[in-house]
Amino acid sequence: MNTELRTGLVDLFREAGQAHHAAFTATGGDDPEWPIWYADYLQRPFAEQLDMKFYKSQLIYCLMNADFEHQARSPESDWSEFYADQLLERCAPSETPEQDQLILYHANSCPFCSMVRANIERLGIDVELREIFEDEQYRDELIEARGRATVPVLRINSPNGDERWMPESRDIVAYLEKTLVSD
Repeated sequence: MNTELRTGLVDLFREAGQAHHAAFTATGGDDPEWPIWYADYLQRPFAEQLDMKFYKSQLIYCLMNADFEHQARSPESDWSEFYADQLLERCAPSETPEQDQLILYHANSCPFCSMVRANIERLGIDVELREIFEDEQYRDELIEARGRATVPVLRINSPNGDERWMPESRDIVAYLEKTLVSD
């Protein structure tokens, strides 16, 4: 993992948290629309740090998902570090894309998985397919890593030992197109 990039994202989340707290002191910090505020604040700096375009709706979705995952999986952890890790998992480019081993955990009956498989075929990318209902071991691996068996998930193993588990069909396709297809 690019530790410099991670540190920069953690710092941006902390900065946004402080700015949000200052902006909402009159309401005691109560802001039911906080993901919209954060997305407005973070959209440009994230796009610059990750060298990719972010739509506000995409960032709102990422923030809400990070919050859900944080509460479900690790509520005691530092939120800014957890959110940065979630954003990196979903959006960061690989440092060694040509050398990475790609494994797609999927289900044949899942329409989102079908879309990802069709794009893998269209792009001509070598990805190992692991159908979670055909082999219990694959389902167990996915649950151990992600806490649930929701598919599709792209597992990215880098030669340096880093491992990422990227959920969400659209994020997977966008990652494959941006990272592994030359212009």
